[in-house]
Amino acid sequence: MDISFDRIHQNQTKTMGIVSLIKDYLIEGKLKPGDKLPTEVELIKQLGVSRTPVREAIKILESIGVIQIKRGEGMFITDNSSKLTMNPLIFSLIMHSHNVDKLIEFRQHFEMLLMNMIITKKEKDLSEIEAVYESQVERMTPDLTPEELVDIDLEFHYAILEEAENPFTIEIGRTIYELIRPKMVHFKDPEGIGRTLATHKEHLEILKGEKLFNPEEAITRMIKNNEDMIKE
Repeated sequence: MDISFDRIHQNQTKTMGIVSLIKDYLIEGKLKPGDKLPTEVELIKQLGVSRTPVREAIKILESIGVIQIKRGEGMFITDNSSKLTMNPLIFSLIMHSHNVDKLIEFRQHFEMLLMNMIITKKEKDLSEIEAVYESQVERMTPDLTPEELVDIDLEFHYAILEEAENPFTIEIGRTIYELIRPKMVHFKDPEGIGRTLATHKEHLEILKGEKLFNPEEAITRMIKNNEDMIKE
């Protein structure tokens, strides 16, 4: 059965409007696991939007497991039911992602929670986090594109997520980082790389017990850092 979508309402941001529409179609049963979606070109025509919001929405939906892209075949609604059952929470986070200030604030408090979870573990292995940081020092250079720098940046945060070893924080954390990723690529200033590496070094020192963990001070500084680097 061919799927056809309504045009996006003008009172919504285009990317979030597309995500919301997919959510509504899933809830209403107009879309089901395994359904093939229209092509990118067809979506642009049906939704009445440009290529950029379509691609951004697809990237978000793919990152949280709603859409599965099969090379040479097209885009499909995932047939993994465990992914779809998680989506009420995930979609709720997505629909609030336009509030950049609150997203930044939540991200920093969330990262403090992650660090505290790791610090209080009876047994922890920081070798992967440390290896990622050392790799970043070598790879984060000014000749890279903003997108490439963001990918390298997030490797560090994903490593911290995995070390927390908690499925709830992993699922929420991955969603937060995918929501904030498109906004991160808009920063590229001469101090960006050094500031990112300094923040990661501080995270690692705190996790290793080499630096005092002061959540209030760290959160204030990290929020200011993100506000400087992330532009809508």
